[in-house]
Amino acid sequence: MPTVWNHRTVFMGGGGFDGVITASAYSPGVAEGGYATIATNHGHTGPGPGGGFALDADMLNDYAYLAVARVLPSAKAIMKARLGSAEVASAKIVYEGCSGGGRQGLIQAQRYPDAFDGVISRAPANAYTPQFLYYQKQMKQLAKPGAALSKAKVQTIANAVMVQCDGLDGLKDNIIGRPDLCTFDVAALKCTSAESDSCLTDAQLESAKTMYEPTSVAGGRYTWPGFPFGGETADPALLQAWGGLGPTLLGGDFIKYFVAQSAIADPLKIDPSQYTSRLDYLVGLIDAINPDLSQFRAHGGKLLLWHGLTDWLITPYNTTDYYNKVIASAGGQATADQFVEYYQAPGVDHCSNGLGVGQGADKVDLVGPMFDWIEKGVKLRARKSWRPIAW
Repeated sequence: MPTVWNHRTVFMGGGGFDGVITASAYSPGVAEGGYATIATNHGHTGPGPGGGFALDADMLNDYAYLAVARVLPSAKAIMKARLGSAEVASAKIVYEGCSGGGRQGLIQAQRYPDAFDGVISRAPANAYTPQFLYYQKQMKQLAKPGAALSKAKVQTIANAVMVQCDGLDGLKDNIIGRPDLCTFDVAALKCTSAESDSCLTDAQLESAKTMYEPTSVAGGRYTWPGFPFGGETADPALLQAWGGLGPTLLGGDFIKYFVAQSAIADPLKIDPSQYTSRLDYLVGLIDAINPDLSQFRAHGGKLLLWHGLTDWLITPYNTTDYYNKVIASAGGQATADQFVEYYQAPGVDHCSNGLGVGQGADKVDLVGPMFDWIEKGVKLRARKSWRPIAW
């Protein structure tokens, strides 16, 4: 709670497998701007970022959908004791989160439509189950003999994509602004003589294609969109790199603890098509894919979706797909525009460019504009500095 409260409250979402309290908001200026902030570890603590907690049904429920709803009443009670009951009751409250936090935000809009006045969902992991099955698909492919992609090979792919697709948005600036127009064919990098860092073998070509293409598991039962071209370069921390720590840790622990429910299961040997009952259960428990936000809209809620276009942990096409389904469920673009907007950030990696790899602008305050929208009716796209999705 700030010394001087601006009568605005932000619930700060977590990410990954949680287990820690979020320290700061994604939007800059929240800590200095007089906002009251709330956060949760989502029901568990642990000796690391792993998914072992999922073996406990209560902890899994908290992580999946219950934690925010459990924390919010207690947090408001503390605020009322300190800041005044009438003041807290009349103040607006916004949720902001990215990745797992973006999923958690959509959980609120879909299952607890009266909890928040606004939800900011950045790069949401809302199609959670097929997303994590993509990570397993990636792990299995790269584990095949000769199929691994070195950092130099990934750089070769990234360079070739940039040369062909950078200027498609009308500006050559090392930012691919229109990946939807990019038709790069990785087969053009096939080695025609001795293997080198500047070409790909047949096994490596299969890996590259696997990274881009949509995921389909159990005969189409669990599907996830493919990835756009751009941003392939392996980041220094390997968070979103092909075969990096992000997909390996997240995908491996999901298969072991969420699906097989065994600490000794080998993620590379598990066939998810043999676990459809468990996966169906997880979809209903964790995924936040319901496009019907009519109750949230009736409450007066506003939703802001945002995604970096060089995000290689969660494909931006997933957010685009969800946005389009929300439009259809609302009855068309005009109705949807009253309560939801979607912005894409070219050149921005997963949640931000904090690792120094991405090229686009990511330090954007979405909290202030969201409060202006819900309090004053000033829409974000009315601001000259904002550009909504164009395709």
